[in-house]
Amino acid sequence: MSTHTIDELTGFAVDLGGTKIAAAAIENGKVADVLVRRTDGNAGPLKLVAELADIARQIGFKDGDPIGVAVAGRLDSEGLWSAVNTSILADLNEQPLASELGKYLGSGVVALNDTRAAVIGEYRFGAAQNTGAAAYLTVSTGVSAGIVLNGVPLQSPNGLLGHVGFMTSRHGTRSCGSGRTGTFESIASGRAIEAKATELGFGGTTCEQVFDHAASGEKWAQQLIQDSSAAIAELCANLAASLGIERVVIGGGVGLAPGYLDRVKTHLLDEPELFRPEIVGSSLGKHSALFGALSVAVERKAKQ
Repeated sequence: MSTHTIDELTGFAVDLGGTKIAAAAIENGKVADVLVRRTDGNAGPLKLVAELADIARQIGFKDGDPIGVAVAGRLDSEGLWSAVNTSILADLNEQPLASELGKYLGSGVVALNDTRAAVIGEYRFGAAQNTGAAAYLTVSTGVSAGIVLNGVPLQSPNGLLGHVGFMTSRHGTRSCGSGRTGTFESIASGRAIEAKATELGFGGTTCEQVFDHAASGEKWAQQLIQDSSAAIAELCANLAASLGIERVVIGGGVGLAPGYLDRVKTHLLDEPELFRPEIVGSSLGKHSALFGALSVAVERKAKQ
């Protein structure tokens, strides 16, 4: 699928998630510099696009450099960017992302969904190599997946493919920002963990702090992480059943938290063996989408 190795990657990438915007300068496959800002989900589309362009310039991007931009949300075949969970990205509906970014960064900018970018990064250079049916599953502010089947990173015309966090779980009862009830995102995501902590009387506790409380032996925090990891194990089994996924690469701030991956593997043992894909952690860490997005940009630039 790829015409280059990771050592040949030089350029820039930006990754906009529900919590942060990260921009990286990559030289010969190494992250040379990184800038991180918090995502203002209420900023509106025009301000978000300007923010993406500004952070790219600040990291050193110049006209003509290859640059890939990965974004949370739905990016359709026409390049129109929309939110699915409107509690994370508000007032975002059919924004012409690539063309708007082109006004700031030139016509060579490549835009794609963040988990699709991440699975491309992991499939080409990381933990999803050497498998024909892989998913990159981010468990972070939200829950979503990038899918590779037979060497092809999948996408759908409406851009909804991979938003598996909005599938429903047998354990789900809560609503989420997608408008659906009982979703995996409403149980397993970082925002869901924080919301549940608030319900239990621990308002203001961040997801990271919940993990700290769990490590200290506090039962309420341990239960929240158990609920999240059990839901993600169920989701992994669903990916195996629906798409024949053989390996799930887990990333994201929750997914890569200490001990989380082992919990998912333990819960997956409750499923029949046929529905237990291999579970591995992201080998590119928090840079999966950055490497994937830049890889696509480099590939496209080489064809021009």
